[in-house]
Amino acid sequence: MTYQEFKNKYNGQYVDVDGYPKGQPYQCFDLAQLYFGEVLDVPDYVLAGCGYVKNMLVGEKRELLNQYFDETDHNHMDPGDVCIWDETIGVGGHIAMYDHYDENGVFFFSQNPNPSEVIQISMNGMTAFKRKGTTPPLPPITPNVERDEYKNQLEVKVPELRVRTQPTLNGDILGYANQGIYNYYETADNDGYKWYRIADSQWIAFNEEWENIYPAKPKKKYKQLEILDKKDGYVLVDLGKVYIKEWYLIKN
Repeated sequence: MTYQEFKNKYNGQYVDVDGYPKGQPYQCFDLAQLYFGEVLDVPDYVLAGCGYVKNMLVGEKRELLNQYFDETDHNHMDPGDVCIWDETIGVGGHIAMYDHYDENGVFFFSQNPNPSEVIQISMNGMTAFKRKGTTPPLPPITPNVERDEYKNQLEVKVPELRVRTQPTLNGDILGYANQGIYNYYETADNDGYKWYRIADSQWIAFNEEWENIYPAKPKKKYKQLEILDKKDGYVLVDLGKVYIKEWYLIKN
């Protein structure tokens, strides 16, 4: 079963796997436990017995979690990645599956107090996890260039910034841009982001925490040089304010 199929199956439902606690059995833990078994093929005992789900982030439970998951940063989450919150969100923490983000915020498939549905949740206090072996590593795409103040350029400040085929969150992910300087050739606004094209069909989204933008400086314009004399293929020109006169070879 895929994440999307799981979401379609349980969307709008209250789910319970253990009847606990009495009077409030429909916890975030229950939805996650079903997801671990039906989609991720993770044994029940990984989550079972954690008490508050925030306890999955520390001690022996974290060590057990690390056997099946790799921690991933918030910029590289894929739909279905498992997200666990500490007490920042509440006394017991929270667990949900990442769904998507847009100009309004970040959304997760979650239960409690709501039935199982996609809702917006703050990422404060959240750690994201990706099931081991489910996602092949992305390749680096366009190489870095040297800094040139006369070209439109940007600096990627974070490791492995995603590169998409189109300036939209729905664009296919080609790979990633390493930290460093890139030329950009075009911009577009979509999905709450300004996008920068760093090569043909290669776009990255802008966030001030991810990039610095360096628009090209205008090149200085010099007045046309005055030719004072011509002799044997050379010209004598006036170089301007300092009134230095030099001979230059005329190239045919």
